[in-house]
Amino acid sequence: MTNETGRATSMHATQRRTRRFLRPTAVAAIVAAAVLAAPTAQAAAGVLINETFSAQTTPANFGFPTGAAVSDGVLNVTKGMSDYTTSVKAFDGAVVGERTLDLTFDWKTAVAGSGQKTGIELRDSQGNLVFALAGTTAELRYGLTGPVSDSASAPDSLNPAWTRIAYDRAKWYTVNLHLDFTLRRVQYLIATKETAATVMASGTASVTGTNLAKLVAANYYGTGVQSIDNFRLTVPATAASGRLKGKTMYAFGDSIVHGHTYARSFVNLAAERELMNLTKYAVNGAAIGPGGKQILTQVRNATAQAPDYVVFNGGTNDAELIYNNRYRVGTMAAGFDPATFDRSTYAGSLETTIQAMRTRWPAARIVHVAVHKLGSRDWNTQLAIRSVTLRICAKWGVAVADVFGSSTLDTRNDGHRVAYTFNGLANGYPGTGGTGTHPNLAGMGFYVPVLTAALT
Repeated sequence: MTNETGRATSMHATQRRTRRFLRPTAVAAIVAAAVLAAPTAQAAAGVLINETFSAQTTPANFGFPTGAAVSDGVLNVTKGMSDYTTSVKAFDGAVVGERTLDLTFDWKTAVAGSGQKTGIELRDSQGNLVFALAGTTAELRYGLTGPVSDSASAPDSLNPAWTRIAYDRAKWYTVNLHLDFTLRRVQYLIATKETAATVMASGTASVTGTNLAKLVAANYYGTGVQSIDNFRLTVPATAASGRLKGKTMYAFGDSIVHGHTYARSFVNLAAERELMNLTKYAVNGAAIGPGGKQILTQVRNATAQAPDYVVFNGGTNDAELIYNNRYRVGTMAAGFDPATFDRSTYAGSLETTIQAMRTRWPAARIVHVAVHKLGSRDWNTQLAIRSVTLRICAKWGVAVADVFGSSTLDTRNDGHRVAYTFNGLANGYPGTGGTGTHPNLAGMGFYVPVLTAALT
């Protein structure tokens, strides 16, 4: 791609403070991973649990009756427990009654010998599995399906169906889960807990669990102690609650919508989460403005069958092209006559693109995604594009999924650039340390709730 690899500018970045949920002795390399607990200020309607284990909890030891202790700023579980035994923390009614939840926590195992396997399981009030994570000396394991269990014990016959990954057991890992009990879906992201985090697993799966009732510490065999930190459970501000299931979405735009070098972008994550049918037309290097890979061409080449939703972005490559004097931002036309649109400008091309969408699919809800604050583009050019885009969207009745304005993602902040954007893949997933343009899986976490809110 020619224009979206990004170019650093000399603008001054406002350094944003990141709230830390870590004990004072934590190393600085862990800070970026902690941000994943709450990607946007608007993402959580209510915080149900936010435990850093910096002091003893109430109830003691996070509610685990045995094998648990809060020590040195973390919660240790499966301590001194025998083979195939469990210790269960029951969540209260406020948690059990929620249909949609976001959960993040940090996890580490101290297994040291080949005869050890310890893990944690999330189960519903009937014993159905929601999610499980475990470690041996050589494998990180996770599971989303398996036998029903009352969690009184953890024999091999009641183990989850494990997916196994080679890992470094000396590291901490961060787990992010989106739990939807209306659709019985879990979206998961497991990554190393460090600034240049490596994604171990990411996906969306159907589960049998119908609520979140138990956190089970399982000592499957051996004597490995597990540690848990920064346990944060929240209720999303805007949950689709099944309203988007089966709906169709067409997605147009540049590499941020396409996914850059990865098959799944934020529109894929949103569609997977909500069981929507997605057709993605976006391509790397596309722009709203004239010439080259114009997004208007994507719209004209799309199927005529009407979708329920049309989602598109733009402006990322336009910012580079406008900064290099390829064309101007331009101004919004006075009316709706296409003959008055100055298609040699960004503004005229945007109105032409929206008019084409409206003409082809008059009943579809159109959503424009205003991408995050980019450290890879000239700031004043971004502001000029944003100003005319918001006015044009208001004129045409286009909803705005405003990641720029409603999230904290700002890759002018070098910490955000490193933690949340990527250029290439690592371990088969988007890496870190990008130019500030392309959100990696953690960066997409800022986009998905904002898009969901605009769709609903």
